[in-house]
Amino acid sequence: MSGVSRRALLTLWALAGAVFAATLGSMLVPGVLSAFSSETGISLGDVGRSNAVFGLAYAVAAPVIAWSVRRLEPYTVMIVALPLVALAALAVSQVDTVPQLIAARVVQAVAVAGVVPMCTVHAGSIVAGAHRSRALSISFTGMVASSLVGAPLGNLLGTTVGARTAFLLVAGLVLVAAATVVALRPWQAGLRLAGEEARRREGDGTVVWASAAVVLAATLATALLEGAATGGLNTFIAPFLEGATGATGALLSGLLLCYGLAGLAGNGVLGGAADRLGPARILTLLGVAAAVAVGGLALVSHPLPAALLLLAWGFCSWAINPPLQALIVGNSGRHVNVVVGINSSLIYTGTSIGAALASAQVDQGRLEGLPYLSAALFLGCAITGGTAWAATARARRRAVAATAVAASEEPARA
Repeated sequence: MSGVSRRALLTLWALAGAVFAATLGSMLVPGVLSAFSSETGISLGDVGRSNAVFGLAYAVAAPVIAWSVRRLEPYTVMIVALPLVALAALAVSQVDTVPQLIAARVVQAVAVAGVVPMCTVHAGSIVAGAHRSRALSISFTGMVASSLVGAPLGNLLGTTVGARTAFLLVAGLVLVAAATVVALRPWQAGLRLAGEEARRREGDGTVVWASAAVVLAATLATALLEGAATGGLNTFIAPFLEGATGATGALLSGLLLCYGLAGLAGNGVLGGAADRLGPARILTLLGVAAAVAVGGLALVSHPLPAALLLLAWGFCSWAINPPLQALIVGNSGRHVNVVVGINSSLIYTGTSIGAALASAQVDQGRLEGLPYLSAALFLGCAITGGTAWAATARARRRAVAATAVAASEEPARA
């Protein structure tokens, strides 16, 4: 990655590994659902509801933890939180009752909330502003990868080694990730100083709050809407595709895989584009493109066009994250830990809202109309992204004008 030191690049991939390991435990649950229920005697419904409990606990914990540790280095917080994630996975593997499962999932959510936002903050702090979106796309690859492999890996492990053992393996993986980030810790102070110096040379060191407040409000609204747009349709995507295209079995699995693989590509590719063209502009364009892609799903009746639209949707949906995170990190100033925590909370909150809206629509027998609901929410993302774009463009024009005035006054003072 041009313009980023080798040590910074290694750190970014270590952060991606930490996010992957920390989030894999929750991503496994859909795949191990049946095996876990069979091994523990806990009903399928209660195991599934534990994921909702996880999301709610995470939404509350992320901003609370961020505020509580705002004076600590994010890297240090992550190092402390990772072993707690491992302990939570160990606890999940040993539960036998619903209360035990709920308690373990709450602890798991709180521990994960101490990892993911801290990785985001640290990734944005060790690079220049011109490379921030790309850096964040690398660190966020861990989340994309865990969401892609979680369910199928959970199903594989559940049917081979068992659900309890699957969570023990997750605990071991988290400890490996923790050991890796501990090994890289001696570099981090120097990398943060180098990042600060690079951003100072770019003029990216001062946050003008009149503009930043508008950008942050619009960006956080985008996070909420994107979570709702994706969460609602994702919840019922399998039965929707079965009804719309007739796909079942391996063909249906292949269609679902299109979304995940395209998401991995979108997260990786659009980070660099956002650095070149501006994150707010990319965010706006992605909102429009995602709305077109999901809206088109309402019109398909064959697996091939459905696959193409799922590829487009997955690419756009996951590509939204790097520019969104870059806008937050770049406009939060010294409050970055807290704002990133709020953003993480809003994503989970939006997902819950989207699932609730979609469930209400399905209850009314309108499963086939879910893509239109998702499209409308993505258009909302485009509007809020456009607001952030306008605010950043205005701030840039004012900064250029102020620089020109200062330059014209300099000879007179001399």
